[in-house]
Amino acid sequence: MATGAAALATFLVIGLVIHNVTEGIGIAAPLAAGKPPPMSSFVGLAALAGLPAVAGVLLGTGAVSPFWAALSFGISAGAILQAIIEVAALLNRQNGGRAFVAPAGAAGVVAGVAVMYATALLV
Repeated sequence: MATGAAALATFLVIGLVIHNVTEGIGIAAPLAAGKPPPMSSFVGLAALAGLPAVAGVLLGTGAVSPFWAALSFGISAGAILQAIIEVAALLNRQNGGRAFVAPAGAAGVVAGVAVMYATALLV
């Protein structure tokens, strides 16, 4: 039982890191296209992207009922979906709407789905 809980916690942390990296790309990529903003702007944007995740983790780990656990998972899934939509929109704007039909884009989607299923099998 403890091994399964440790594996689940490890994969949740990895998923959280992947989620936050996609948010970072979505925030930093448009900023990198022009003149670099001051460091205070980057710190503020990093806090905007990362601190809600920290609050969510703290609230989610304190869930003591199935209702609160389901609510926490639902909010997390919504946040991940939003990050996917934003990154997809950014890629489509940069590639003229063909980001996912290009070979590299399609390979990225297939690799992502494969990693998702592989990690699900390990838990």
